[in-house]
Amino acid sequence: MNAFLNFLVRQKKLALLFTLSIVILGFMTLQKIQRDTYPVIEFDRLSINTSYPSASPRDVEKNITNVIENKIKGIYGIKELTSTSSEGSSRINIEIDEEVDDIQEVKDSISEAVNEIEDLPEDANDPRVVDRTSTEWPILTIVIGGDSINVETAKAIANNIEKNLSLIDGVSSVNVSGDSEREVQIRINPEKLFQYQLSFDQVRSVIADQNVRSAIGDNNQGRNQKNIVIISEYETMESLENVVVKSSFDGPTILLKDIATIDEGEIGFNTVTRINGTKGYILKVTKTEKADVIRTIEKVRATLDTLKESYPSNLNLIVTDDRSKPVSNRLNIVMNNALVGLALIMVVLGLFLSLKTAFWVAVSIPVTLLGTVAFLGFAGETINLISTIGMVLVLGLVVDDSIIIAESIHHFKEKGGDVYQNIVDGLKRVIMPVITTILTTVLAISTVLLVSGTTGKFIYILPITVICALTFSLLEVSIALPAHMSGSEANKQKTWFKPVERWFEKALLVILRWRFIILSLFIALLAFSAYIGTKEISYIQWPSSGTNSINIRVQTPLGTPVETTEQSIIKIDEIIMDKVGSNLDFFTSTIGSRGSNRAAIAITLIPANDREVTAKEIIEILKAETEGIEGVSRINFRTNRGGPRGALDIELSLIGSNDEQRQAAVDQLEMILNSFEGVSDIDRDDDLSKNRIEVLLDYESMARLGIQYQQVYSHLRTIYSGMDVSDVEFNNTSLNVKMYLGDSNYSDDYITKTSIRNNQGRMIPMSQFANVIETPGDPNYKHLNGERVVKVSAAVEDSVTTAQSVSKRALDELDLINNFPEVRVIEGGSSLEAKEALSDFSLALGFAVFGIYMLISLLFNSYSQPLLVILSIPFALIGVVWAFFFHSETFSFFVLLGVLALVGVVVNDSLVMISHLNFIKKNKDMDGSSIEWIAKGAKDRLRAVILTTLTTLAGVLPLIYGFGGKDAFLQPMVMALGYGLLFGTFVTLILLPCLYSINLDVSNWFSRLKTRFL
Repeated sequence: MNAFLNFLVRQKKLALLFTLSIVILGFMTLQKIQRDTYPVIEFDRLSINTSYPSASPRDVEKNITNVIENKIKGIYGIKELTSTSSEGSSRINIEIDEEVDDIQEVKDSISEAVNEIEDLPEDANDPRVVDRTSTEWPILTIVIGGDSINVETAKAIANNIEKNLSLIDGVSSVNVSGDSEREVQIRINPEKLFQYQLSFDQVRSVIADQNVRSAIGDNNQGRNQKNIVIISEYETMESLENVVVKSSFDGPTILLKDIATIDEGEIGFNTVTRINGTKGYILKVTKTEKADVIRTIEKVRATLDTLKESYPSNLNLIVTDDRSKPVSNRLNIVMNNALVGLALIMVVLGLFLSLKTAFWVAVSIPVTLLGTVAFLGFAGETINLISTIGMVLVLGLVVDDSIIIAESIHHFKEKGGDVYQNIVDGLKRVIMPVITTILTTVLAISTVLLVSGTTGKFIYILPITVICALTFSLLEVSIALPAHMSGSEANKQKTWFKPVERWFEKALLVILRWRFIILSLFIALLAFSAYIGTKEISYIQWPSSGTNSINIRVQTPLGTPVETTEQSIIKIDEIIMDKVGSNLDFFTSTIGSRGSNRAAIAITLIPANDREVTAKEIIEILKAETEGIEGVSRINFRTNRGGPRGALDIELSLIGSNDEQRQAAVDQLEMILNSFEGVSDIDRDDDLSKNRIEVLLDYESMARLGIQYQQVYSHLRTIYSGMDVSDVEFNNTSLNVKMYLGDSNYSDDYITKTSIRNNQGRMIPMSQFANVIETPGDPNYKHLNGERVVKVSAAVEDSVTTAQSVSKRALDELDLINNFPEVRVIEGGSSLEAKEALSDFSLALGFAVFGIYMLISLLFNSYSQPLLVILSIPFALIGVVWAFFFHSETFSFFVLLGVLALVGVVVNDSLVMISHLNFIKKNKDMDGSSIEWIAKGAKDRLRAVILTTLTTLAGVLPLIYGFGGKDAFLQPMVMALGYGLLFGTFVTLILLPCLYSINLDVSNWFSRLKTRFL
């Protein structure tokens, strides 16, 4: 081994080549690697969407949702089935069990089952199965409008942009919306039908039969073969108007235009979308899964700049919702803070060691990071939030390992003699603890793979990144760093630190004499810190601090049409643009998606570092300004949290077949949540839809009058909803052709006034066999695994309470078992995510501790010494608790990740300390007092431990306090790492020697007992 290590430390050119190769390869990969906001997540979810125009929620539930659910609910692998039956549409969401061997097979089975369904209503569209991934969200939104631009011009420009952007490499799709769908509307005059003795079905059949294109075959002419096609298609509106609907030898020829008016008109919109207060054409650009978000958007913007030159100058073209901005912003923040941290590390190392040593230790950071980037690029992974977090997490350990090895080599070089042998001796002294530390860190971070659900998929790249970085770090510090340091004799140690070391040794001698009291003080501080951490600091899975998003939900009185609701939203849009001002990036207002009287406004602010007000302060301003707007009955505000799912703070789903009990339980739960401080934006998803007009038929009278149900259904549907006839293509635009009976302005009063042709051809007024009543509308019917469910959601103010606390208190007060025995509850939202994450993290930590114990046992060949290392971990957490307490911050999922990184660094320092004490114990005269050589051994490690702490703090302080820009995700993580390590320094230098001495006392006591009694 000595010969091999001696060979390596002499290969300075090989070491330099290794370092340069990694750096060059990393930079080359950095130019091509895909950058994205988050990792690509396969959600293992499907949705089945079915349109049933004009149907009430109850009819949709009965005729669509129940039919599909019954067909698919028996398929193996389905974990959860939820559905919403609303006016005119059914949406079924399917979550697939993660334990299934072949998820794609389950998805295929679901699609096949849906395709086999044949008993849906004739007027319902075919169900559409949609697979969900995290790449389906738009990366850019383009709005086309202008006061003086007509609709046709704007539409042509939208189509032109869509066509050109779709050709860009990396663009998956461009979805154009914002214009009401159009159709060819044929409105039949009922009096003309009666006059010419025609039926509605006759006219419909004639129009459909004359709009065909059929292939006949070829002309059987050998080499001169040609295809024969019958073409009878409507190419213009005029050709449709001149359709012959009736003709005879002795009678007049009746054309369609003689009995109907034919126009191209709007279908009628149920949803209106406005962006930045502008209503126009909206194009949403999505990218392919493997496309780089920054480079793709740069190409899109360049294409738009070119296209704009050919468009009218008065065109208003807004480009917004740029998803590359947060990615580039985060990368810039990390880069800026890394440069500041690197400079601080150089200064600190230069004060303790030589500048040359400081330089080569600092070089290990870019080598490790660029090597990791190269690996991620070759593996097809992306640079995203989670992989960036992995690189930041591992920096502390990378610097720690480099300093430990460099300081040890520096120490041995100071002894003089053969430089190369001194370097080998210095490397051998610490390499095994360093390797063990890396293995323990790999083990600890690998347990993140135990985190289940969406959160687990969200962070799967974290352990991959960390393990890769640690591998490159080990190669750099064991192969390259010793050779880099072999170029010259060591400069003498900086003498200014000698007095510090002597003072520390004297102080530690006193402390070791009082080791049991010191241990008691540390235990007391740990207990008090645990109390503060559990009682005074909340755990919030995804904190809202630093958020750039605000959601507003607006409600007008029930029955308000979309057009009227839009007028109220326009007033709110104006307030947003005026009051948010320069802090506004963009906002989208959607009216009618959950009912004609409801609207949602999503506001995106500029990054937190670029504004002086928080999202919460902006909400307070908007609340004051929007109070009392005419026509608005309710308005709620909510900030968005991060995380992979964007879950609401509180989601409580009440399930039960007893409608009366379920409704009462929902009412009670809503009252309970309203009584809690810090809870707002309470919502329930069982609000009534618009009122319903019910037509009650007298079947006895219908039988006497010769009228059947299907005749009544067809007659009324053609009046109010129309019937599909065919499809045409006019001016390269596909349009649906629909027939209506009568004018478009018939109200419900007309139902009893209209007449229906009976089986004998006589016109019978509906008033003779039908009555009309008005009833309250149905709510949207929700199902969970086939049972009706109502979900109650709410937002929580982080500074007042937590989602977990509110959910528990609310359910305790609701007391379903005693008050509503036929109703049960399922908890969701961020409160459930927090419980699951903490549970998974506790399990992962347990596995990590056990694995760390086993590895350290192998290194030290001891049962008790691994416990000393493990005991240092909870004591280091004292620094985390008090840092967050004094900074008034909450614990979060990213804090847990910071704690994982802290465990690696603390274990590293503890391992090296105990390893060095064991070495001194083995090689000294044991007649002296143990506390003397323990104090001397701890003094020997003082410089390395202080260097580790100061350099790690220098690396993370810029991120903690945002010297190079703030990042709400990274800040709590590095704060946990930095301040945990700061207190961990006292644990390593003071508590650990005390524990080591106490362990010796206990070992000696057992030895004496063994000698006496055995």
